[in-house]
Amino acid sequence: MDKKKTIIITILALAGFALTIELAYIFFKVNFNETFSASFCSVNSLIDCDGVAKTNYSLFLGVPLALWGMFFYALTLFLNFVHLIQNKFKNTIFDVFKNPKSYIAALGLLSFAISMCLATISIFKINKICVLCFVTYFIDLFIALCAKTKGSFFFVDIKNTVSDFIDGVKKYTVLFFIVLFAFVGFLTYTNVSLVFSPQQKIQKSFDEFIKMDKNKYAVSGNVMGNPNGDKIYVYSDFMCPFCRVTNIMVSKFAHEEKRIMVIHENYPLDMECNKYIPHTVHPGACTLARYALAAKRQNKYWDMANLIFDEHPSSEADILKLSQKIDIDIAKLVEDVSSKEVQDELLAQIDGAYKRGIFGTPTIVIDDIPYTSAMPYYKIKTLYAQALRRHQRAGN
Repeated sequence: MDKKKTIIITILALAGFALTIELAYIFFKVNFNETFSASFCSVNSLIDCDGVAKTNYSLFLGVPLALWGMFFYALTLFLNFVHLIQNKFKNTIFDVFKNPKSYIAALGLLSFAISMCLATISIFKINKICVLCFVTYFIDLFIALCAKTKGSFFFVDIKNTVSDFIDGVKKYTVLFFIVLFAFVGFLTYTNVSLVFSPQQKIQKSFDEFIKMDKNKYAVSGNVMGNPNGDKIYVYSDFMCPFCRVTNIMVSKFAHEEKRIMVIHENYPLDMECNKYIPHTVHPGACTLARYALAAKRQNKYWDMANLIFDEHPSSEADILKLSQKIDIDIAKLVEDVSSKEVQDELLAQIDGAYKRGIFGTPTIVIDDIPYTSAMPYYKIKTLYAQALRRHQRAGN
Protein backbone atom coordinates (compact mmCIF):
# COMPACT_ATOMS: atom_id res chain seq x y z
CA MET A 1 0.00 0.00 0.00
CA ASP A 2 2.84 2.37 0.87
CA LYS A 3 4.48 1.63 -2.48
CA LYS A 4 1.24 2.49 -4.28
CA LYS A 5 1.05 5.76 -2.34
CA THR A 6 4.62 6.56 -3.31
CA ILE A 7 3.89 6.02 -7.00
CA ILE A 8 0.71 8.14 -6.96
CA ILE A 9 2.36 10.97 -5.01
CA THR A 10 5.32 10.89 -7.40
CA ILE A 11 3.05 11.21 -10.44
CA LEU A 12 1.06 14.03 -8.84
CA ALA A 13 4.19 15.89 -7.71
CA LEU A 14 5.83 15.59 -11.13
CA ALA A 15 2.64 16.87 -12.80
CA GLY A 16 2.51 19.78 -10.35
CA PHE A 17 6.20 20.54 -10.88
CA ALA A 18 5.72 20.60 -14.66
CA LEU A 19 2.73 22.94 -14.34
CA THR A 20 4.60 25.33 -12.04
CA ILE A 21 7.49 25.44 -14.52
CA GLU A 22 4.99 26.57 -17.15
CA LEU A 23 3.47 29.07 -14.69
CA ALA A 24 6.94 30.43 -13.90
CA TYR A 25 7.60 30.83 -17.61
CA ILE A 26 4.30 32.73 -18.02
CA PHE A 27 5.12 34.95 -15.02
CA PHE A 28 8.55 35.96 -16.29
CA LYS A 29 7.29 36.33 -19.85
CA VAL A 30 4.47 38.75 -19.05
CA ASN A 31 6.41 40.73 -16.43
CA PHE A 32 9.83 41.01 -18.06
CA ASN A 33 9.07 40.89 -21.80
CA GLU A 34 7.26 43.98 -23.08
CA THR A 35 6.40 42.33 -26.42
CA PHE A 36 5.21 38.95 -25.14
CA SER A 37 2.63 36.91 -27.04
CA ALA A 38 -0.51 35.70 -25.26
CA SER A 39 -0.29 32.33 -23.54
CA PHE A 40 -2.50 29.42 -24.63
CA CYS A 41 -4.36 29.66 -21.30
CA SER A 42 -5.33 33.28 -21.87
CA VAL A 43 -8.64 32.79 -23.65
CA ASN A 44 -10.76 35.81 -22.69
CA SER A 45 -11.17 38.46 -20.00
CA LEU A 46 -12.10 35.79 -17.41
CA ILE A 47 -9.85 32.85 -18.34
CA ASP A 48 -6.59 34.78 -18.41
CA CYS A 49 -3.38 33.29 -17.01
CA ASP A 50 -1.35 36.25 -18.29
CA GLY A 51 -3.63 38.75 -16.56
CA VAL A 52 -3.33 36.94 -13.22
CA ALA A 53 0.46 36.70 -13.56
CA LYS A 54 0.74 40.48 -14.03
CA THR A 55 -0.95 41.26 -10.69
CA ASN A 56 0.80 41.68 -7.35
CA TYR A 57 -1.20 38.69 -6.12
CA SER A 58 1.05 36.42 -8.20
CA LEU A 59 3.79 36.93 -5.60
CA PHE A 60 4.17 36.08 -1.92
CA LEU A 61 6.91 37.74 0.13
CA GLY A 62 8.40 39.04 -3.09
CA VAL A 63 8.69 35.58 -4.69
CA PRO A 64 6.46 34.37 -7.56
CA LEU A 65 3.87 31.84 -6.39
CA ALA A 66 5.02 29.59 -9.24
CA LEU A 67 8.45 29.31 -7.60
CA TRP A 68 6.83 28.55 -4.23
CA GLY A 69 4.88 25.81 -6.02
CA MET A 70 8.04 24.38 -7.57
CA PHE A 71 9.63 24.34 -4.12
CA PHE A 72 6.61 22.51 -2.64
CA TYR A 73 6.57 19.82 -5.33
CA ALA A 74 10.35 19.37 -5.16
CA LEU A 75 10.10 19.02 -1.37
CA THR A 76 7.26 16.51 -1.80
CA LEU A 77 9.40 14.40 -4.13
CA PHE A 78 12.29 14.58 -1.68
CA LEU A 79 10.15 13.48 1.25
CA ASN A 80 8.54 10.79 -0.88
CA PHE A 81 11.93 9.15 -1.44
CA VAL A 82 13.78 10.20 1.71
CA HIS A 83 13.80 6.60 2.96
CA LEU A 84 15.80 5.59 -0.14
CA ILE A 85 18.21 8.46 0.48
CA GLN A 86 18.58 7.29 4.10
CA ASN A 87 19.43 3.78 2.98
CA LYS A 88 21.92 4.95 0.36
CA PHE A 89 23.90 7.58 2.25
CA LYS A 90 23.50 6.31 5.83
CA ASN A 91 23.71 9.89 7.06
CA THR A 92 22.26 10.43 10.52
CA ILE A 93 20.82 13.80 9.50
CA PHE A 94 18.12 12.00 7.54
CA ASP A 95 17.01 10.17 10.69
CA VAL A 96 14.92 13.21 11.63
CA PHE A 97 12.49 12.32 8.83
CA LYS A 98 10.61 9.69 10.82
CA ASN A 99 7.17 10.11 9.21
CA PRO A 100 7.71 11.53 5.72
CA LYS A 101 4.19 10.69 4.47
CA SER A 102 2.74 12.67 7.37
CA TYR A 103 4.86 15.65 6.39
CA ILE A 104 3.63 15.39 2.80
CA ALA A 105 0.03 15.18 4.01
CA ALA A 106 0.41 18.20 6.31
CA LEU A 107 2.18 20.28 3.68
CA GLY A 108 -0.35 19.25 1.04
CA LEU A 109 -3.21 20.28 3.30
CA LEU A 110 -1.53 23.62 4.04
CA SER A 111 -0.91 24.19 0.32
CA PHE A 112 -4.53 23.43 -0.49
CA ALA A 113 -5.75 25.83 2.21
CA ILE A 114 -3.54 28.56 0.75
CA SER A 115 -4.78 27.60 -2.72
CA MET A 116 -8.38 28.18 -1.68
CA CYS A 117 -7.45 31.65 -0.47
CA LEU A 118 -5.77 32.33 -3.81
CA ALA A 119 -8.81 30.99 -5.67
CA THR A 120 -11.05 33.37 -3.72
CA ILE A 121 -8.78 36.32 -4.55
CA SER A 122 -8.67 35.27 -8.19
CA ILE A 123 -12.46 35.04 -8.55
CA PHE A 124 -13.64 37.95 -6.40
CA LYS A 125 -10.68 40.38 -6.38
CA ILE A 126 -8.81 39.97 -9.66
CA ASN A 127 -11.89 38.75 -11.59
CA LYS A 128 -9.62 36.53 -13.65
CA ILE A 129 -8.94 32.80 -13.48
CA CYS A 130 -5.69 31.01 -14.15
CA VAL A 131 -6.70 27.52 -15.25
CA LEU A 132 -3.23 26.07 -14.67
CA CYS A 133 -3.23 27.48 -11.14
CA PHE A 134 -6.57 25.83 -10.38
CA VAL A 135 -5.25 22.47 -11.61
CA THR A 136 -2.34 22.72 -9.16
CA TYR A 137 -4.82 23.52 -6.36
CA PHE A 138 -6.51 20.16 -6.85
CA ILE A 139 -3.16 18.40 -7.22
CA ASP A 140 -2.28 19.75 -3.77
CA LEU A 141 -5.50 18.31 -2.37
CA PHE A 142 -4.96 14.92 -3.99
CA ILE A 143 -1.40 14.77 -2.66
CA ALA A 144 -2.65 15.51 0.84
CA LEU A 145 -5.44 12.91 0.64
CA CYS A 146 -3.14 10.28 -0.78
CA ALA A 147 -0.40 10.83 1.83
CA LYS A 148 -2.56 11.16 4.95
CA THR A 149 -2.63 8.46 7.60
CA LYS A 150 -5.53 6.11 7.08
CA GLY A 151 -8.43 6.48 9.50
CA SER A 152 -7.69 10.05 10.60
CA PHE A 153 -8.52 13.49 9.31
CA PHE A 154 -4.94 14.76 9.16
CA PHE A 155 -4.76 15.12 12.95
CA VAL A 156 -2.15 12.37 13.30
CA ASP A 157 -0.18 13.78 10.35
CA ILE A 158 -0.15 17.31 11.73
CA LYS A 159 0.85 16.01 15.17
CA ASN A 160 3.68 13.91 13.69
CA THR A 161 4.90 16.83 11.59
CA VAL A 162 4.99 19.31 14.48
CA SER A 163 6.52 16.83 16.91
CA ASP A 164 9.23 15.65 14.50
CA PHE A 165 10.00 19.23 13.48
CA ILE A 166 10.59 20.24 17.11
CA ASP A 167 12.78 17.19 17.70
CA GLY A 168 14.75 17.96 14.54
CA VAL A 169 15.34 21.58 15.57
CA LYS A 170 16.55 20.44 19.01
CA LYS A 171 18.95 17.95 17.45
CA TYR A 172 20.33 20.24 14.74
CA THR A 173 19.79 23.70 16.24
CA VAL A 174 22.82 25.35 14.63
CA LEU A 175 22.02 23.98 11.17
CA PHE A 176 18.38 25.00 11.56
CA PHE A 177 19.28 28.61 12.33
CA ILE A 178 21.79 28.75 9.47
CA VAL A 179 19.11 27.60 7.03
CA LEU A 180 16.54 29.93 8.63
CA PHE A 181 18.93 32.89 8.42
CA ALA A 182 19.65 32.18 4.74
CA PHE A 183 15.94 31.81 4.00
CA VAL A 184 14.97 35.03 5.78
CA GLY A 185 17.87 36.81 4.08
CA PHE A 186 16.68 35.66 0.68
CA LEU A 187 13.10 36.81 1.35
CA THR A 188 14.37 40.15 2.68
CA TYR A 189 16.38 40.63 -0.51
CA THR A 190 13.42 39.81 -2.77
CA ASN A 191 11.18 42.21 -0.84
CA VAL A 192 13.66 45.09 -0.77
CA SER A 193 15.09 44.70 -4.29
CA LEU A 194 11.73 43.76 -5.88
CA VAL A 195 13.80 41.64 -8.25
CA PHE A 196 10.77 39.48 -9.06
CA SER A 197 8.29 42.37 -8.92
CA PRO A 198 8.86 44.63 -11.94
CA GLN A 199 5.42 46.25 -11.68
CA GLN A 200 5.93 47.13 -8.02
CA LYS A 201 9.47 48.27 -8.74
CA ILE A 202 8.22 50.60 -11.48
CA GLN A 203 5.43 51.97 -9.29
CA LYS A 204 7.83 52.50 -6.39
CA SER A 205 10.21 54.36 -8.69
CA PHE A 206 7.40 56.60 -9.95
CA ASP A 207 6.00 57.23 -6.46
CA GLU A 208 9.19 58.96 -5.35
CA PHE A 209 8.70 61.64 -8.03
CA ILE A 210 4.90 61.79 -8.23
CA LYS A 211 4.71 62.67 -4.53
CA MET A 212 7.06 65.66 -4.92
CA ASP A 213 5.17 68.96 -4.81
CA LYS A 214 8.25 70.78 -6.07
CA ASN A 215 11.25 69.69 -8.08
CA LYS A 216 13.93 69.64 -5.41
CA TYR A 217 16.58 69.02 -8.08
CA ALA A 218 15.59 72.11 -10.09
CA VAL A 219 18.35 74.24 -11.58
CA SER A 220 18.45 77.88 -12.60
CA GLY A 221 19.51 79.30 -15.94
CA ASN A 222 19.49 77.80 -19.42
CA VAL A 223 21.81 74.84 -18.81
CA MET A 224 21.14 71.67 -16.86
CA GLY A 225 24.15 69.52 -16.19
CA ASN A 226 27.61 69.51 -17.73
CA PRO A 227 27.77 71.86 -20.77
CA ASN A 228 30.40 69.59 -22.30
CA GLY A 229 28.70 66.35 -21.31
CA ASP A 230 26.74 63.72 -23.20
CA LYS A 231 23.51 65.24 -24.46
CA ILE A 232 20.22 63.74 -23.31
CA TYR A 233 17.19 65.26 -25.05
CA VAL A 234 13.81 65.36 -23.36
CA TYR A 235 10.76 66.10 -25.52
CA SER A 236 7.79 67.11 -23.43
CA ASP A 237 4.53 69.00 -23.16
CA PHE A 238 4.15 71.29 -20.15
CA MET A 239 0.58 70.07 -19.62
CA CYS A 240 1.51 66.38 -19.70
CA PRO A 241 1.52 65.01 -16.11
CA PHE A 242 4.10 62.33 -16.85
CA CYS A 243 6.31 64.96 -18.48
CA ARG A 244 6.45 66.70 -15.11
CA VAL A 245 7.52 63.43 -13.47
CA THR A 246 10.11 62.83 -16.20
CA ASN A 247 11.42 66.38 -15.74
CA ILE A 248 12.10 65.71 -12.06
CA MET A 249 13.75 62.39 -12.94
CA VAL A 250 16.17 63.89 -15.47
CA SER A 251 16.86 66.75 -13.05
CA LYS A 252 17.89 64.19 -10.43
CA PHE A 253 19.93 62.28 -13.00
CA ALA A 254 21.80 65.44 -14.04
CA HIS A 255 22.41 66.14 -10.35
CA GLU A 256 23.88 62.66 -9.79
CA GLU A 257 25.54 61.94 -13.14
CA LYS A 258 28.12 64.64 -13.87
CA ARG A 259 28.79 63.44 -17.43
CA ILE A 260 25.48 64.55 -18.97
CA MET A 261 23.66 67.65 -20.09
CA VAL A 262 19.87 67.60 -20.33
CA ILE A 263 18.36 69.52 -23.25
CA HIS A 264 14.65 70.21 -23.06
CA GLU A 265 12.77 70.31 -26.37
CA ASN A 266 9.13 71.36 -26.59
CA TYR A 267 6.57 69.18 -28.32
CA PRO A 268 3.17 70.59 -27.31
CA LEU A 269 0.22 68.32 -28.08
CA ASP A 270 -1.66 71.39 -29.25
CA MET A 271 -2.62 71.98 -32.90
CA GLU A 272 -2.28 75.74 -32.38
CA CYS A 273 1.46 75.29 -33.06
CA ASN A 274 1.95 71.58 -33.75
CA LYS A 275 0.84 70.56 -37.25
CA TYR A 276 1.95 66.96 -36.85
CA ILE A 277 -0.75 65.79 -34.43
CA PRO A 278 -4.28 64.75 -35.55
CA HIS A 279 -6.08 66.61 -32.76
CA THR A 280 -5.40 68.83 -29.76
CA VAL A 281 -4.77 66.96 -26.51
CA HIS A 282 -3.60 69.85 -24.33
CA PRO A 283 -5.05 73.21 -25.39
CA GLY A 284 -2.80 76.01 -24.26
CA ALA A 285 0.37 73.91 -24.27
CA CYS A 286 1.83 76.00 -27.12
CA THR A 287 1.49 79.15 -25.03
CA LEU A 288 3.30 77.56 -22.08
CA ALA A 289 6.14 76.46 -24.37
CA ARG A 290 6.50 79.98 -25.76
CA TYR A 291 6.75 81.45 -22.26
CA ALA A 292 9.55 79.02 -21.40
CA LEU A 293 11.40 79.93 -24.60
CA ALA A 294 10.82 83.63 -23.93
CA ALA A 295 12.33 83.22 -20.45
CA LYS A 296 15.35 81.68 -22.17
CA ARG A 297 16.14 85.16 -23.53
CA GLN A 298 16.79 86.20 -19.94
CA ASN A 299 18.76 83.05 -19.01
CA LYS A 300 15.73 81.76 -17.09
CA TYR A 301 14.66 78.78 -19.18
CA TRP A 302 14.82 76.12 -16.46
CA ASP A 303 13.47 78.57 -13.89
CA MET A 304 10.35 79.05 -16.01
CA ALA A 305 10.10 75.40 -17.08
CA ASN A 306 10.14 74.15 -13.48
CA LEU A 307 7.76 76.92 -12.43
CA ILE A 308 5.23 75.83 -15.07
CA PHE A 309 5.62 72.13 -14.25
CA ASP A 310 5.23 72.73 -10.51
CA GLU A 311 2.51 75.39 -10.46
CA HIS A 312 0.32 74.31 -13.41
CA PRO A 313 -0.73 77.81 -14.59
CA SER A 314 -4.04 77.77 -16.48
CA SER A 315 -3.77 81.14 -18.23
CA GLU A 316 -1.29 83.79 -19.32
CA ALA A 317 -2.38 85.91 -16.36
CA ASP A 318 -1.38 83.04 -14.05
CA ILE A 319 1.99 82.71 -15.76
CA LEU A 320 2.76 86.40 -15.44
CA LYS A 321 1.75 86.42 -11.78
CA LEU A 322 3.85 83.33 -11.02
CA SER A 323 6.80 84.71 -12.99
CA GLN A 324 7.43 87.20 -10.21
CA LYS A 325 8.81 84.28 -8.19
CA ILE A 326 11.78 83.83 -10.52
CA ASP A 327 12.92 87.46 -10.60
CA ILE A 328 12.39 87.99 -14.32
CA ASP A 329 11.74 91.15 -16.32
CA ILE A 330 8.00 90.79 -16.93
CA ALA A 331 7.83 93.51 -19.61
CA LYS A 332 10.58 91.85 -21.64
CA LEU A 333 8.97 88.43 -21.10
CA VAL A 334 5.68 89.71 -22.56
CA GLU A 335 7.52 91.27 -25.49
CA ASP A 336 9.57 88.14 -26.24
CA VAL A 337 6.73 85.64 -25.94
CA SER A 338 5.04 87.04 -29.05
CA SER A 339 8.28 87.58 -31.00
CA LYS A 340 9.06 85.86 -34.28
CA GLU A 341 12.27 84.45 -32.80
CA VAL A 342 10.43 82.55 -30.07
CA GLN A 343 7.78 81.37 -32.51
CA ASP A 344 10.47 80.13 -34.93
CA GLU A 345 12.39 78.34 -32.18
CA LEU A 346 9.26 76.53 -31.02
CA LEU A 347 8.40 75.43 -34.57
CA ALA A 348 12.01 74.32 -35.11
CA GLN A 349 11.84 72.13 -32.00
CA ILE A 350 8.54 70.61 -33.18
CA ASP A 351 10.00 69.98 -36.65
CA GLY A 352 13.08 68.43 -35.05
CA ALA A 353 10.91 66.05 -33.06
CA TYR A 354 9.05 65.02 -36.22
CA LYS A 355 12.33 64.32 -38.01
CA ARG A 356 13.38 62.07 -35.14
CA GLY A 357 10.10 60.16 -35.47
CA ILE A 358 8.73 61.50 -32.20
CA PHE A 359 4.96 61.91 -31.94
CA GLY A 360 4.30 61.61 -28.22
CA THR A 361 5.50 62.81 -24.84
CA PRO A 362 7.46 62.28 -22.75
CA THR A 363 10.23 61.07 -25.04
CA ILE A 364 13.84 60.79 -23.91
CA VAL A 365 16.60 60.58 -26.51
CA ILE A 366 19.76 58.86 -25.28
CA ASP A 367 22.61 58.19 -27.71
CA ASP A 368 20.32 59.32 -30.54
CA ILE A 369 17.75 56.60 -29.66
CA PRO A 370 14.28 57.90 -28.74
CA TYR A 371 12.36 56.22 -25.91
CA THR A 372 8.74 57.34 -25.80
CA SER A 373 6.47 56.96 -22.74
CA ALA A 374 7.11 57.45 -19.07
CA MET A 375 9.83 55.21 -17.71
CA PRO A 376 11.07 54.57 -14.18
CA TYR A 377 14.16 56.37 -12.97
CA TYR A 378 16.32 53.25 -12.82
CA LYS A 379 15.58 52.57 -16.49
CA ILE A 380 16.87 56.01 -17.51
CA LYS A 381 20.11 55.23 -15.67
CA THR A 382 20.27 51.79 -17.27
CA LEU A 383 19.78 53.15 -20.79
CA TYR A 384 22.55 55.69 -20.30
CA ALA A 385 24.87 53.01 -18.88
CA GLN A 386 24.16 50.85 -21.94
CA ALA A 387 25.00 53.80 -24.20
CA LEU A 388 28.33 54.25 -22.41
CA ARG A 389 29.16 50.57 -22.86
CA ARG A 390 28.33 50.76 -26.58
CA HIS A 391 30.74 53.65 -27.00
CA GLN A 392 33.42 51.90 -24.97
CA ARG A 393 33.15 48.80 -27.17
CA ALA A 394 33.23 50.96 -30.31
CA GLY A 395 36.32 52.72 -28.99
CA ASN A 396 38.07 49.41 -28.40
